[in-house]
Amino acid sequence: MTVCPCCGSKSEGDLRGGCAACGARAVGPPLAPPERVLPGYGHALLLAAAGALAALLFAAAVAASLLRRETLALGFDSLLRAAESAAWRLKATVLPLSTLAAVLGARAYARMRREPSRFVGHGAARAGLALTCAVALALAALVGLSIPERLRRRELAREAAGRALLYAGEQALARYRERFGTLPASLEDLRRLNDPDCRVAHLLVALTAGEYKPETDLASLAAGRGRGRARRGRSARTRAASARTTDDLAGAGLALTNYELTLPGPDGLLGTGDDQRIRDGRILEGPRVAPAGDSAADTPRAPR
Repeated sequence: MTVCPCCGSKSEGDLRGGCAACGARAVGPPLAPPERVLPGYGHALLLAAAGALAALLFAAAVAASLLRRETLALGFDSLLRAAESAAWRLKATVLPLSTLAAVLGARAYARMRREPSRFVGHGAARAGLALTCAVALALAALVGLSIPERLRRRELAREAAGRALLYAGEQALARYRERFGTLPASLEDLRRLNDPDCRVAHLLVALTAGEYKPETDLASLAAGRGRGRARRGRSARTRAASARTTDDLAGAGLALTNYELTLPGPDGLLGTGDDQRIRDGRILEGPRVAPAGDSAADTPRAPR
């Protein structure tokens, strides 16, 4: 099959008799092929540029991570942490692009090896392809190494967010007790507070999934009416001897003195081991394993 140099049409046979499409005729014999054909360098240039660009982006990200730290340290641990941070930031951009470049580069280099006389720069092509593969593998390995630590930090962030919500509820309850002299019988009673910035309203929405239990210590009340000696011998939150109840408060006119606020953990279910609880301003550790009337089963983790 020959191609007419005038119109570009393809035809079978010799064009010396003329082109069937445009009628052009040959004016002489065809030119002889060149004695020497220059090899191409495009493949090698692209492979080397891809490897250099990937390595440069990764190095720049690592340097930026080091400069963000308060103190510049060049130890192995600092460099590893900076590389993990840089790999995590580049996981959605440089990592897929370097992987794609490695795959396409491997195909281009395979073509160079099949026809070595047509291409030059085999050494530069090998170096660029190796650098691209190294960057892709390093990014993937560093992202994999940082996943457990990031999952742990995410759990800590969730726990911190839950504690912040518990302390916000404790602050609102303290405001209510200061204003009315008693704890609210339910969280909805907090709407009686002055709420110009709607913080209490937003807090009630966040505490919808939680459980609030107000309590009163009848033993402490009895001690306050004249039994000063027994009052000194027992704490305000008596354990086995105190009778906490909320059923008789309406008839007896007793003030609510204690509370417990429980929020579901990451599973979103109350009554499981990951629940977060606060009692009278103290975060409690571990699930509830004893009846609600026995506060000795709860171990405070950190006082407010």
